[in-house]
Amino acid sequence: MPPITNKLLPLLTVSLSLTVFSLSAAESFQLTDKANGRNITANIISSDDKNVTIRLNSGKRHTLALSSLTDDSVSKIHAYTVQQRKTAAQEFRDVNKLIGITIFGVAPLWDEPVQTVAQRLGVRAESTVESMRSYRLYTRGAGSFLGAHPYCVTLYGDSEEKTGQISLVFANKGDYGSKFGVGQNHFKKVYAGQDPPESLDKAIELDAKTITTALNKKFDEPEIQYFGEKNDRRKVKRWDWREHSFILSELENEYVSLSIIPTSVADNQGKVARVTDSEMKKIKAKNVLTKTNGDNLIQNIPMVDQGPKGYCAPATMERAMRYMGVPADMYLLAVSATDPERGTDTNLLKENSERIVRSKARKFKPVKFDREIGMREVKKHIDQGVPILWRMRSLTEYNKIATSTTAERTKVKDYEAWATKLQAAATEVVPRLKRIDKNHHICMIIGYNEKTNELAVSDSWGPRYALRWVHIDVASAVSSGGSFVLSF
Repeated sequence: MPPITNKLLPLLTVSLSLTVFSLSAAESFQLTDKANGRNITANIISSDDKNVTIRLNSGKRHTLALSSLTDDSVSKIHAYTVQQRKTAAQEFRDVNKLIGITIFGVAPLWDEPVQTVAQRLGVRAESTVESMRSYRLYTRGAGSFLGAHPYCVTLYGDSEEKTGQISLVFANKGDYGSKFGVGQNHFKKVYAGQDPPESLDKAIELDAKTITTALNKKFDEPEIQYFGEKNDRRKVKRWDWREHSFILSELENEYVSLSIIPTSVADNQGKVARVTDSEMKKIKAKNVLTKTNGDNLIQNIPMVDQGPKGYCAPATMERAMRYMGVPADMYLLAVSATDPERGTDTNLLKENSERIVRSKARKFKPVKFDREIGMREVKKHIDQGVPILWRMRSLTEYNKIATSTTAERTKVKDYEAWATKLQAAATEVVPRLKRIDKNHHICMIIGYNEKTNELAVSDSWGPRYALRWVHIDVASAVSSGGSFVLSF
């Protein structure tokens, strides 16, 4: 994992000069309100020259003005801050050394801009939409984290650009035996001098043991708890440190994953509040952008880059789920519905996601077109702000047409002439496209232009493929059955 280095380690020391300081919150204090004399028992989370952030026994956090507290309380806060300041720099350095990369500064990750953490990790921007930010790195066989090798590192941020979660996937069914992955080879690099594991189960066992041993060196023995919802609910190991929870998941014959999340999220077992249908409809309707040229486009759909793997279905599913407010992880969606050689069974993937989706008041609905795409059906969903998960054949000629049409479209001024040109080109190419049955794929239809008979299509191949345009007849020529939406 060459991009992840310790080059920013000196910044840890520099950061100590900042006024704001994050504390370990391991010790409770009794603080007194100056106005009414009421006592508050709480942990001190952070403080600066004007305010203190505390956590009550209930887990709720509050920020108080120091001027609202008695002099004795302010003295307690000051003394504790000074004492913590003396030990924090070394502790953060120790944890970074344990992990093997510089990931932490001197504040909880959740108080830092996600871009700052991304720069430390060396992960690239993947998606920036109104509700979230994401960064991703496919490590391609190099580097380690807590002594084990992650295949994929993903960093998520919230709408305010604060850090929300780090997710790492280690040995897993999709990579270990896949023709797309590197199988046993990466174990030779990471576990030098050892025989590589002979099976996926042994690989999972080795990575889980390595990570557990490393975390146990620094922290207490892990707490065992359940995490996730419905089909995603699983027994995990949990270590807590300075507002961070390390969540290790190990599923036999499936995967090993590690998430670093806020302790408040871990306390809630990773559950996310559901949004009512009426609220969601209002939110999604606002995402539809209508342009003067007749384009109607859904905005704020997160990108998930499937990278070097044949994970178009899990990546597209994660995009749809996150867009609809349902937590999802491409890798973890994939393992239960993927054969290393044959790819992902989309029907099984949808079936396995059903209970998670329904727990958030969302549902899968079939789209009423098969090989012939009807503009009326497309409009019905797009106008509500709901993208269509489109099953199709990603043929070489289709992709050339989509890419060239999209580039040429930026220069169009006469859309009537453009529509005529597209129709003629489509009439010529459609018979050839219909004869080819290979490269089965799933992506999204995210918009349309009824005047020009075009569809806006989005693939899970990174930002460059977030929006391409094709004529509806060309799309129909490569369309397969079984398209659907994740809707209200």
